[in-house]
Amino acid sequence: ALETCTRPDEQLLSVLRAGSVDVGEACARALPEPYDEIFACRLRATAASERREFAEAYAQQEGCLSAFHKVFQEAGADWLLPALHVVDRGVRKLALQADAHLRAQGAKADKLQEAARVLNRSFTITITDRAPLESSKKWGALAVINELFKVYFKLNNLRLCTNLIRAVDGTGFPPFDDFPMSQKVAYKYYVGRLSMLNANFQLAEEQLMYAFDHCPRTSLKNKRLCLLYLVPTRLVLGRFASGRLLDKYALAHFRPLCAAVSVGDLRAFNEHKDAHQSLYIQQGIYLIVERAKTVVYRNLFKRMHALMGTNKMSLRQMSAALGAAGVPTDIDELECILANLIYQNYVKGYISHQKRFLVVSAKEPFPALSAVPAQ
Repeated sequence: ALETCTRPDEQLLSVLRAGSVDVGEACARALPEPYDEIFACRLRATAASERREFAEAYAQQEGCLSAFHKVFQEAGADWLLPALHVVDRGVRKLALQADAHLRAQGAKADKLQEAARVLNRSFTITITDRAPLESSKKWGALAVINELFKVYFKLNNLRLCTNLIRAVDGTGFPPFDDFPMSQKVAYKYYVGRLSMLNANFQLAEEQLMYAFDHCPRTSLKNKRLCLLYLVPTRLVLGRFASGRLLDKYALAHFRPLCAAVSVGDLRAFNEHKDAHQSLYIQQGIYLIVERAKTVVYRNLFKRMHALMGTNKMSLRQMSAALGAAGVPTDIDELECILANLIYQNYVKGYISHQKRFLVVSAKEPFPALSAVPAQ
C-alpha cells in the first residue's frame, strides 16, 4: 500500500490535486492508529510534491517515517521491512528535492541533514533488534545503511560512515552473503569509495571490483559508476584499464591518462590532469589521479635506467632529460622525488648527494608494481 502511495495512479493524483478529500479524516475512518497517520502523511507528501512544494512534501514524509517507527519498533514487526525501505527511500529523495528547491530560492537547505537524523532511527531499530536471527529486523539494516551512505556522501560527512561499517563487521550482524545481491553491491561500492579516499587502494580495488562484477550486465549506468572510481584506483596500483572497456562505458577520457602513466610520460600526464581538473574535482577523484603521478615517475625513471645502461645514474643527466621532455626539474627537486620513490619502495637504491648520483640495486632496481604496497 505504501508503494502505491509512492507511485500513485492518475485517479488518486486527481483527487489529491483537487483537495476535495480530507486525507487525515479519510485515513482515520479507514485505519487504526498509528496506521492512519502513516498513510495520511504519505498522501499529503504526494500531494505537496505534485504542487512542487517540496519542503512541505519532505516534512510530511518525515512525519510518515516517524509514525512508522512507532509500529516498526514493536516486537515481531520484521514483516514490515519492505515498507520501511520504501519510506526511508522516500525521505532521502524528497530531502534532496526540497534542498534543491530551497537553494534555488536562496533559502537554507538543511533537509538532507534532517533526513540523516530520522534515517538513523531506522538504523538503530534494525541493528539493535534482539529477536532470533530468522525473524530479526537486522535483515533490514544493510538497506538502511546504504541509504545513509548516500546521504553522508551527499553531505560530504564521510566520518559518520565508520559506525555503519563497524556494524556490518560486528559479530551480531547477519551473514553478509545472505543479503540480496543489490544491497551487497551498493554496500561494496560505497565502502570501496571510502577505502579509495582513505588511500587504502588494495581494499578499494577489491570492493569496487566486487561491485562491478556483480552488477547486472544491463546496469550500464551502475557499472560505469563503479569504473569511475575503479580505474583511478587501479592506476595508483599500476594496473591499467583497456581502451575497449573504457569506450564501452563512455570513459574514453581516461584513455590518455592510462597511456601516460603506463609509459611514464610525465608531460602528457600533467597536461591531461590540468585539462581535466574541473571534471576530476567534480567526480571526486582529482587527488587520486594526482597520486598516480608517483607511478608515472617510477615508469619514467625505469625507462631512463634502461637507456643509460648503468646502475649509477647521473642526476645531472636525469634532470637534463626531464627538461628536454618539457618538464624542467632542478637537481634538488629531483632528489626529493627520488627520495620519495625510494621510501615508498618504487625504487631500490640510494642517492649520493655529494656526487649527484642515483645508485640503484643490481637486482630488481624497479620492483614490479604488484609487489609495491600502495601508501
